Amino acid sequence: MVMETVMSKEFAFIPKALHLIMLFFPLTSFLLIPSIQGTTVATVLSSMLFGIVLFLPLGDVKVSILKELVAFFAVVFVLSCCSQLANLGSGLKLGEELVLINRADYLDTFYRTSHITQTLYLIVGFLIYLLVKYFAEPTTIQYMYWGLRLLCFYALYEFFYYILTGQNGDFMSNRTFGYNERSASLFQTVNLGGMHFLRLKGYTGEPSMFTFSVMPYWILAVGLKRRFDIGLLLLCLLLTFSTTSYFMIFAFACFWFLYKRQYKIFIAAGIAVVILGVALQMEPFSDLFKGVYDFVFADKFGDEAVSSRDRGSNLQTHIIYWAGLDFYHQLVGIGFGYIRSTDFFSTLFLNTGLIGFLVFTWFVFRNFQRRIGPADLNVCYKGGLVAVYFIMMATVPEFAYPSLWIYLSIGYTLETLKTKEFLKT
Repeated sequence: MVMETVMSKEFAFIPKALHLIMLFFPLTSFLLIPSIQGTTVATVLSSMLFGIVLFLPLGDVKVSILKELVAFFAVVFVLSCCSQLANLGSGLKLGEELVLINRADYLDTFYRTSHITQTLYLIVGFLIYLLVKYFAEPTTIQYMYWGLRLLCFYALYEFFYYILTGQNGDFMSNRTFGYNERSASLFQTVNLGGMHFLRLKGYTGEPSMFTFSVMPYWILAVGLKRRFDIGLLLLCLLLTFSTTSYFMIFAFACFWFLYKRQYKIFIAAGIAVVILGVALQMEPFSDLFKGVYDFVFADKFGDEAVSSRDRGSNLQTHIIYWAGLDFYHQLVGIGFGYIRSTDFFSTLFLNTGLIGFLVFTWFVFRNFQRRIGPADLNVCYKGGLVAVYFIMMATVPEFAYPSLWIYLSIGYTLETLKTKEFLKT
C-alpha cells in the first residue's frame, strides 16, 4: 500500500512537512511575496515539497504520481491547444460585457496572460492534491482540523475586536487584486436590530470564501464525531451571515436527521419553531430576528440584493455568450482563465466548454467510489463533496484554494481507516 511504502524512516519527513502545510492551508489572504500572486504559505510549501518528492526514490508511489501528473498535463494541454486554435481560426471577439480577468486587454484573444497565470494556479492545486493523496497519514486529519481551528480563532478575534472597537482588526491580510490594488480581505458588516456585527471571514478573504473553505469540513467533522470542531465550525459558519452557509446547514441537517431516522427531532423542531415565533414577538428579539432574516434571506431575493443581482446577471451574460459561440467553441471553450464570473458554473462553461465542465465534474464526483467506513463517515465525506461542488458552481468561482484540493484527496486517507481510533470527540 502507498502508506506502507512512504512511511519508512528515510522518508518520514514528507508527511511531517505535509502536517505543517495543513496548519496554513486556509490562509489565503496573506502572501509570502506580496508582489507575486499565489504565493500563499500553503502553495509555496507544497510546491517546494513536491519538487523534493520528484527527486526521491519512492518506487511505485513515484510511478503512480508521475502517471497522474502526465494525465493531468495531457488534459490541460489538449484543452488549451484546442481552445486557442479555435480562437485564432474563428477570429473570436470578447464582448465588453464579459467579466474578464485583465479586462484592459479584451482585444487580446490568443493565449492571454491570464490563461497562463490561472493555469499555473490550477497546476499548484493539483500538486497539493497529489501530496495529500499519496502522503497523508491518519494523523494528517488532526493537523487539518487544527488549521481550521486557527482560522476560526482568528475570525472570532476579528469579530469581537470589531464589537469592542468598531474597527477592522485584521493584521494578517496583505493580498490585493486588480489594477486598483483592491484588498483581497473584505471588511463587511451587518446591522441587526440597530447593532453592527462583523461578518466572519478570517483570513480567507470574505464570508463566501470562508463558507467555501469550511463547510465541507464541518460536514466531515460530523462523520468523524469531532464534537468540538462541529460546534466551533458551526458557530463560525452562522456568524458569516451568509445565505449559502444557512442554506447548506439547513439542507445537511434535514438530510442527516432523515438518514439517521430521527423523526422525533422534526416534531421537536416544530415545537421549537412555535416557541421561537412567540419569543420573537417581544422586543428586542423581534428587531434582531428581522435584521438577520432581511439580510440573509429577504434582501437576497429582493431589489436590494446587489450581489444576487450581479450574480444572476453575470450567469445570464456568460451563458448567453457561450450559446452564441460556434459548436467547436461550445465544446472546448475560449480558454481557461479568460473570464471569472461570480459563479464557477458559467466560468467553467465559457472558459473550458462542455468538455471541461464534464471533466471537472467527473474529477469531483469520482470520489464517490471511495469505500470509506464506518457508514456515517462515508455519508458525511460524500455529503461534503456535494456541498463544495454546489457552493463552487453557485457562488464561489475559486478553484485555486487549497481547501478544495485537500478535501478531494483526503478521501483516500479516510479510506485507509480500519478502526475508530481516529474518530475523535
